[in-house]
Amino acid sequence: MKGLWVKDLLMLKKQWKLFALFMLITVFNGYVNQSVDFVFLLMSFFFVTIATTTILYDQENQGYIYLFALPIKKMKYVIQKELLIIVLIVTSIIMSLLFVGIMVLFHDNFTISGEKLIGLSSAALLFGCITGSVLTPLYLKFGSEQARLVVLILMGLIFGGGFLAQQTGFISWLISSGFLTTISALSVIQLAGISVIIVAVFTSISAVISERVIQI
Repeated sequence: MKGLWVKDLLMLKKQWKLFALFMLITVFNGYVNQSVDFVFLLMSFFFVTIATTTILYDQENQGYIYLFALPIKKMKYVIQKELLIIVLIVTSIIMSLLFVGIMVLFHDNFTISGEKLIGLSSAALLFGCITGSVLTPLYLKFGSEQARLVVLILMGLIFGGGFLAQQTGFISWLISSGFLTTISALSVIQLAGISVIIVAVFTSISAVISERVIQI
């Protein structure tokens, strides 16, 4: 697995300009709006997107034929990709926390609680891992162009489902049912623990599906 890490890290090193651009866009939005709520999610999304592009590089020029001719099992390859996504999400969270620290130092009117930071970090971890868990098997199954089309369709279904939920009164029912009140009553530590469990479940399911859809 060491060879897989070296390969991907060298690929990511070549994309440092893209990393810098994404971080500048995120930081600029947070600075202008004087809010860090979306900084964590945007940074997580950008880093996950870059992590999953390593799959597309591996697929170029029938790269899988050479890659799996080596003593590398499909599951080992998939696990390394899932771990790479998690590592980059954690990196994005650290970068976001550094940005928050700079905001606190240079803006006297800007304050943020430790509990909110834990909550934002948990949300970024959850959002990033779910996104990566969906993108990984899609890229492995469909490749570059078809995967992007499927992702767009999924996004359309998500937005369409949200619209229908609002029109049919499902959201109002959810609010009145007390479910959201129960969630908000949990402590930040409890929410962080639930996020980690959900991440583990999604990552495991994604790994199993991804291992089965790899085509050599």
